Amino acid sequence: MAQYKDYYKILGVSKNASDAEIKKAFKTAARKYHPDLHPESKKAEMTEKFKDINEAYEVLSDKQKRNIYDQVGSADYQNYARGGGAGYTGAYGGAQGRTGQNGNTYYYSSNGQNPFGGGGFNFNGTGGFNASDFSDFFQSIFGGGFGGFGGGARRKQSRAQDPYGYYGNDQAEQANLSLDLPSAYRGGLVNLTLPNGNNAQVKFPARITDGAKIKLKGLGSNGGDLYVNIKLAADPFYKVENDDIYYVADIMPWTAALGGQVSVPLPDATRITIKVPPQSRSGQKLKLSGKGLGKNGNFYVQLMINNPPNLTIKQKELFEKLQETVI
Repeated sequence: MAQYKDYYKILGVSKNASDAEIKKAFKTAARKYHPDLHPESKKAEMTEKFKDINEAYEVLSDKQKRNIYDQVGSADYQNYARGGGAGYTGAYGGAQGRTGQNGNTYYYSSNGQNPFGGGGFNFNGTGGFNASDFSDFFQSIFGGGFGGFGGGARRKQSRAQDPYGYYGNDQAEQANLSLDLPSAYRGGLVNLTLPNGNNAQVKFPARITDGAKIKLKGLGSNGGDLYVNIKLAADPFYKVENDDIYYVADIMPWTAALGGQVSVPLPDATRITIKVPPQSRSGQKLKLSGKGLGKNGNFYVQLMINNPPNLTIKQKELFEKLQETVI
């Protein structure tokens, strides 16, 4: 039986922590334990810690999953697991994970591709976190499929009744597919378990937008069409508004004053060099047209002026001279 994981302890927050506190704790922990910020000898250890942090955030940042996790609790977890794990409804008021048929699971979580303020760094050692990267403990509660396709077709059921699985009406059968921002930006293939139990590959284009629909002709539970609705998972390091993407870039005071260049990482792990105009202000946004999502989305770089963490004697002298010239 999998060992119980205390997600609150992993993120260093209390059980009554607000959504804002959980998000803040996740960002702090992600920066601290990101594998690319540690020497090669510690990468394996940091990777496991980073996975735990990612897993904890996936649960605690989602009200439904957090409620299920809290219902199970550490004291009763053994009884829960012995009772069948995900899907067991004994003393837990129907806490259920969502797993696709044939045991296949499809959940794509946010992965720490580019934390704010660190100058940009990428972690692609596993190609992005997905269900297989989550622990046995996580799988025992949620079954791994909570964010993708759910346990079978449900006709005449509203989205509010089943936001994670299949739902439909008399006209069309639909399903939700959750993608992290890097995956949506890159595009690619996803293996899905269909309502009839068969498997199919779904290709989605690069920079696919939240709410986009993909039609699978004849692949519904009764031979009709199946519409896959794309849902973008929240990303802790990029901000998405409509089809626009926002990123915060640190620059030094002299770069802001004199102008210069800054290297910016995009969600697909590529980088682009942009010009910083002279006399730039902290909070100023630079627009990269067509680099957002879909056909019309843009990518905005928000400048944040930061002083050197430790001034040398020479730097301090220069700043003092500069201060004397201010009128």
